[in-house]
Amino acid sequence: MTTFDYSTITQEPVVYYPRSGNPSAVLGLAMEFYIGGPGQPGRVRAMADCVQTYLTHAQGQFRSYAVANDRVMRRLKPGENIDPALVEAMVDPDADYEIEAGGEEDKAQFWSLSSDCIKAKRQNYLGDLLITYPFSFLDQIGLDGFIQQFVSMCNAMEVEHAYAGPSFIEPFNVGGMRASHTVIGAQLFNYPCFNAYNLTTTCINFGNGTKSIGFLTAVSNRILEKAGGAQAVLSNAGQSTLSCPYSNGVIFQAGNIPQIGSPDFIPQEYISLGRALKPTRAEFDKTLFYDPNGKDNKAFTQRWLSRFDG
Repeated sequence: MTTFDYSTITQEPVVYYPRSGNPSAVLGLAMEFYIGGPGQPGRVRAMADCVQTYLTHAQGQFRSYAVANDRVMRRLKPGENIDPALVEAMVDPDADYEIEAGGEEDKAQFWSLSSDCIKAKRQNYLGDLLITYPFSFLDQIGLDGFIQQFVSMCNAMEVEHAYAGPSFIEPFNVGGMRASHTVIGAQLFNYPCFNAYNLTTTCINFGNGTKSIGFLTAVSNRILEKAGGAQAVLSNAGQSTLSCPYSNGVIFQAGNIPQIGSPDFIPQEYISLGRALKPTRAEFDKTLFYDPNGKDNKAFTQRWLSRFDG
């Protein structure tokens, strides 16, 4: 496979909070999974295992984290990692358990974790897992390794839908993540092929469909029925779309390598896959990203979600 050259992508923050001057978004890699499906709480076991895998990658990177109903962040000393027993507690069917981890609160950085398995235990809700990396992680595992990890995790968690590839990375904590939406909007279309993962409103809003697409997009067979099934999607997407099955559906890949695009250019590979999967897209009814011109936030966010429609 052709090597993804990320050396031309800035490693500096691309968005800052105007008052504090702290970074509100950096560019890196993300994997975003939606887990559970209607009445499938058992998949939480696999989610906890995937979190443990990520923690081995992120050894020594975290400084702050919170679990369950923590009101204040717990702190880690340099080199420390989150106690695996805390992650294991997510599997308890009676536990309301969440975990989020990263560097300093309200500051975007490359390593972050957000996992919410509460909803995965409830009928017709989806849980979610988000893990992020710096581009330099590819120096360790390569693009093939990154793809293989995504496929492995989709298999294990039997995801309903999932996305992976270059992404905006926001502050890991909920407050910082929400605040970033007030300033990130102007940058969205500078990198049109990047994912902006927290366009999800609440997880239930995407229970019956996909968000959009990424470089890698996993879609369950249940959701693919809205587009006539996997073969219909592949036929409509054309030869630029690669695919492989996973335990609950099909993973689609937009071309051979991730691409960035520009304000005036969206690669055809992304347009082709976006159009083919458009029938699977969930209905969107809330505004999360702010129009930098202050005109119409809902229209601005809808435009981002439909950027690959052509």
